[in-house]
Amino acid sequence: MTNLIDSYKKVYENKKAHISLIILSIIWTLMSTIWDIKTGDINNYRQNPFDILFNIIIGGYSIKFLHNCINNIDNGILPKFKGTPWIMYLGMIQLNIVWGIYALIFIVFAFLLYIITHIFFFPILLVILLLFIAMFIYYIFLAFADNLDTKGLFNIKLIFNLIPHTIKPLYKNFIFFLLFNLLIAIIYILLYTVAGLFGIDSMINIKDDIYLIDIVMSTIAGYFVIVTWYFAFPYSLIDSYKEHAKAILRKDENNGTNV
Repeated sequence: MTNLIDSYKKVYENKKAHISLIILSIIWTLMSTIWDIKTGDINNYRQNPFDILFNIIIGGYSIKFLHNCINNIDNGILPKFKGTPWIMYLGMIQLNIVWGIYALIFIVFAFLLYIITHIFFFPILLVILLLFIAMFIYYIFLAFADNLDTKGLFNIKLIFNLIPHTIKPLYKNFIFFLLFNLLIAIIYILLYTVAGLFGIDSMINIKDDIYLIDIVMSTIAGYFVIVTWYFAFPYSLIDSYKEHAKAILRKDENNGTNV
């Protein structure tokens, strides 16, 4: 719990930087909603080209923040949004593509297994295993944020080497963050419910079933997701990265051998 509180405190040390995050969340929500309206798919929540673009933008900014924290640059506070080096975006995109391909292969294998066996349990088990393993990718991105070098970080064996050493700190932090997010989700639903009781949810129709409150609440949710999963949660893993993961992911820096 202490780690969770300290992580949010660190993210909010530079409150001025959150003005950019709020503006970014507003623009993201508006552009994504406009796209969904124009394409006639208003239920396509956060799954369009604008969502990919903003994930890249925020992801690069997250790498900048984590790089500063790991290397104690400017006291590791949330940096200015402007001036994020292109190498941070490039490395992040490369890592996302390669590890995304690994995940896709895993999913295809689960699908083929179902076709062959007609047993639904096996692909479900594989998907659960994929979700479990995927959490360790945070350490891959922390290793990149450390020295902005992707060398050696595409090896799929790294994940399996990480699991026995980092599973405890990773999932301990994840459970605390997940429980906190569930609490926020309950508050979020209650706000929607109260808005419905007072008729606020049906005020100012944007298009079809989209109302102003949907835009506002989506913006708030987007901002909270950004703060939590792009900044606070990965920040909470920095100590365990330095203590357990770095020696595995950056062997070349520690003993002169390649990962």
